[in-house]
Formats: sequence, C-alpha cells, structure tokens
Amino acid sequence: MWAVPTVFKWSKLLLVGVLWLSSYSNYAADFPVQVVDAMGRTVVMQQAPQRIVTVFSSNTEIVAALGLSKLIIGIDGYTYYPDSIKDVPKIGGRLGFSLDSIVAQSPDLVIMTPARQATHQLIPALDKLGVTSLVVNGGSIDTILQNILLIAKITGVPKTGEQLVASIQQRLKAVSKLSHCPKVILITGRVGNGLLLVARRYASSVNAYTADIVLKAGGCLVLDENSSVLPQLNQVSPEVILATDPDIILFAGSDTELAELSKGVVGWGELKAVKTGFVRAVSRAELLISGPRVIDGVESLSTIFQQWDKQ
Repeated sequence: MWAVPTVFKWSKLLLVGVLWLSSYSNYAADFPVQVVDAMGRTVVMQQAPQRIVTVFSSNTEIVAALGLSKLIIGIDGYTYYPDSIKDVPKIGGRLGFSLDSIVAQSPDLVIMTPARQATHQLIPALDKLGVTSLVVNGGSIDTILQNILLIAKITGVPKTGEQLVASIQQRLKAVSKLSHCPKVILITGRVGNGLLLVARRYASSVNAYTADIVLKAGGCLVLDENSSVLPQLNQVSPEVILATDPDIILFAGSDTELAELSKGVVGWGELKAVKTGFVRAVSRAELLISGPRVIDGVESLSTIFQQWDKQ
C-alpha cells in the first residue's frame, strides 16, 4: 500500500526539486577550480566534470543531493540510494575496487573516501592515467557539511552546495531541546567474535559522525561519560552495556536483528532501557552513511529522545 506523504515530507521533496533545478542555474563556476582535499592534496578540475565515479554511498548521495545524479556513471557495489542511480555500473565493493571498471566508464572525476584501501588502490593509478580524483573524509557532521561544499565547488555548483548546507543547518537548529539528557548507547554493528560496534565520540576521528548524530539529537553517550574507566574503543563486549545500564539503547538495523542480538545477551531483560521500552532499531542509512541524510538521523533520534523525556 502506498503511504500518503506528510506535509513535512512533501516540503523536503520540494526542497530537493528546488535544489536540482537551481543546480543547473548555478552551474556557472569559473573553471579551472582548485581545492584541497582530505589528504591535503591540491586538486585542480580544468573543466566542469561530465562523468563522475563515486566510490562509497556517502559520496554518491552528496553528488545526487547537489542535483548531479545524471553525471554519475560508476558507483560502489553497496550503494542503493537514491533510486536514480540503481542502474549505474558498479566499480567494486567490499573486497576492493576495480580500476579497469572505473576506467571503462571514462570518468573525468573520481570521488572517494579513504576506506577499504580505496585511496591506496586508486589514486596512483588514476594519476598516471590523468583522471582527477578527490578524497573526502567522514569525521563529524560539520565535516560532512564541508564535504558537501567541497564537492559542490569542484563540480561547479557552489551555490547549490551552500543552499543544501544552509537547509541542513536550519534543520539542526530546529531540533527540540530536552529537559534531561538521556544516557544513550548506539550499537552500529556486530562483529564475529561477539563484540558490538558502538558509536563513541573519540574512538575514531573518521567515523565520529555517528556519535555526533546522537549528540546533535540531544543524547549523551554513556560510554564516553565513563571514558575514565573504559578504553576508548568502538568495539565493546555486551557486558559493558550491561554495566553502564543506559536509558536508551539504539541498534542500527532491523527489529529482527535487534531481537536476535538481545537473545544472546544474558541479563538483557534487566536493563533499564528494556524495562522502560526504550530499546529501538533505527535506520542504518540515516546513521551510518556520512552524507546529507545524517540530518534525517538526527531528527529520527530526536523524536525518540523526546518520547523518553516526556515519560
């Protein structure tokens, strides 16, 4: 059954449409354009790119949000959003990336993130072939906003980037304040040895945006509050979660996956968050991809935190 979009959702769709249209009216940056990327490299784009390969979902989503989906001609094998790129050729995936597949698309710009050996695999070879590459990094939400501006500049739509960033900043300012800060654990994944991946502000300078989403939504990271007794790791045992007994437990995944996880933790039912009904499965796409949809993640978590605050 088709859901009827709310007025709020329609307003966001309208904004995307306005940005898409304005991107072409703003497609007037003077080239060549010169920027400094996340690796400290000076990157020069001689002409407005017409064929872009985006390595990693976050970069695809940024380029698409700038209204340039039609320029994307190659994507990571684990990129599924937006729908406009679903038929775009894949250039690799979790095990690495195919230089041959990238070159076959004749790109004039490759945008990547330094993960899964992408930069080591691709940059030297692309340099030899004369293909411009740009590296951006995750970090915090502010870093993501800077990435949007950087990609907007090198693709020739700086004003569209500024408009997109301004809209995200406006939505961040509109997030409701809480009377109390809930102690939160955000579980971002599971690893084979039984440990859990969790969002921690200082555990990683690369992926701290997941923790930043919790903080921007009004939550407090209970593991960071106990940093004096807990090592700053983003992998912890289930016993650590039991010991900290948070107000809210969030799991980036499905309800089914969350139920499976809870069955394997002795003492799970005694947790405060379980007893008060504040163990929730939340969207991976909104929380684990360092692109424009992080603002959706902030707003989704804010809704949960407000419910906790009012109980």
